[in-house]
Amino acid sequence: MIFRLLIILITGLIGGFILEFIFKSVKTRKLARPKFANLQMYGLTALFLYFLYILNINIIFKILLMIIFTTAIEFITGFILLKYKNTRLWDYSKHKFNYKGIICPLFSFFWLMVSLIFYYLVLPFLLNIV
Repeated sequence: MIFRLLIILITGLIGGFILEFIFKSVKTRKLARPKFANLQMYGLTALFLYFLYILNINIIFKILLMIIFTTAIEFITGFILLKYKNTRLWDYSKHKFNYKGIICPLFSFFWLMVSLIFYYLVLPFLLNIV
């Protein structure tokens, strides 16, 4: 069980790193390395999705939990780093309905899509090999 959790955590960290690296590099038109705090979010989200995967609850409820968790973890990470380290990891202030530039519905939707891909494609694959 511990090995399985470790594999899922590492997969989340690496997958998140790759996605963010590509997104930031394309956006800034230069190579942009993700910050360590962002990687923690991806690993925690991967573990959360695994626990959702093994729960026997309605898929609509799972999707709702995915939206809530990913948005909450993004807000908590962004808020803590902004407040205590004066570091803004991302800025959504130009997006509609943003909150303090830390979260916005558009990126909550993107995180839901990434979560669904991880849930339906990556997790089954990982669980078959470990």
